[in-house]
Amino acid sequence: MNKSWMWNNGAGVQGAVIEEGKVRWFNEPGCACSGNETEQTIADFIEKGPRYLLPPDDVLAEMQDTARALAEQAT
Repeated sequence: MNKSWMWNNGAGVQGAVIEEGKVRWFNEPGCACSGNETEQTIADFIEKGPRYLLPPDDVLAEMQDTARALAEQAT
């Protein structure tokens, strides 16, 4: 099961990792800039979708499948 993704949004690279019950969002991973990382709970992501970055549709679909599978494993 894939738990990390990266994509190009036209202005730079973005990414996300699902671990420890959270979706960690990265805007310009590897950048030393402040504020380039945010977190969202898996439950919130499943219920409301991405809140911080908008991945491409195919990436989002895979992330949602992974989040649902991990949520089911946790119950």
